Amino acid sequence: MNAKDLKRHLQSIIESKLSPLIDSNYVYWDLPYHINIGDTLIWQGTLDFLSDKPYKMMDYGNSATASLTPLDSNVVILLHGGGNFGDIYGSSQKFRKDVIELYPDNKIIILPQTIYFKNKDVEKEDFQYFAQHKNLYLCVRDQASYDLACRYLEVDKVLFLPDMAFCIKDEILVKSKPTGKNLLMSRIDVEAVPVDKKYIDQVDLQSDWPTFEKSPIYCIYLRLLLALNRKVSNGLQDKSSSYLVRYINNFAMNTARKRLINTGIQFINGFDDVYTTRLHGCILSLLLDKKIILLDNSYGKNKAYYDAWLKDSDNIKVVESC
Repeated sequence: MNAKDLKRHLQSIIESKLSPLIDSNYVYWDLPYHINIGDTLIWQGTLDFLSDKPYKMMDYGNSATASLTPLDSNVVILLHGGGNFGDIYGSSQKFRKDVIELYPDNKIIILPQTIYFKNKDVEKEDFQYFAQHKNLYLCVRDQASYDLACRYLEVDKVLFLPDMAFCIKDEILVKSKPTGKNLLMSRIDVEAVPVDKKYIDQVDLQSDWPTFEKSPIYCIYLRLLLALNRKVSNGLQDKSSSYLVRYINNFAMNTARKRLINTGIQFINGFDDVYTTRLHGCILSLLLDKKIILLDNSYGKNKAYYDAWLKDSDNIKVVESC
């Protein structure tokens, strides 16, 4: 299947399964106010998915700037998707638990996630906590995550969906002319794996997202704003009343997000063939119609996602071991 048809197919799955659940005004929390362009692609896709829905976004923010004020019980709570459901990234998991405790009467939708726990005791404890909420929907994006979630949660509350980045509007995805260059996109974070020299020898550049190699000034500025907010917001009950919080949210939404998306697109468009250990390096390369060799990450996330949604792609070859 070509890239255009696959995108349309995956987007239709999201529309058919997720849209009926968003039946009221909503908040969108746990946004990725950081340098990971992959998480920003999910953010952009979610915004584009929501853009034609007849409901209003009542609040947005990351785990530090979400208002967490009382909500009418009919307001839907959307929590950002990605690959941070588990015990690797503790802050997002703690935030999800806080939301569940604070809003027992609201519908909560955790957007498509990959689930991974190193500690099985923590896994059981976390899922038992989530299972207490009677109107929680957990969206997952690979078979292993789906099977795991269904062991603990009601099956009709677990949705098997593609990544939200596939909902990015086509007009944003400006494609480039051929460059004759190859990229090896290899992670340098907690999910990094060593990459065989045979792949390194085939490329013109080995790099993670450029924002990981050198943090752009607007991301440094956002990080400083968040640090300042941590200092001044201790004990502040209504974060929505804070001018600083409103400024941070506006800057993240309307400046940092847009620049991160543009940086990612320009980066991938510099190459024809992309070898990648980053799932969203693969996804953005597919959306830009590149040839892709997908290498697995440290806990099998990439191969699991490929098996679930990308096996029909004409663009991608998967390699299980780097």
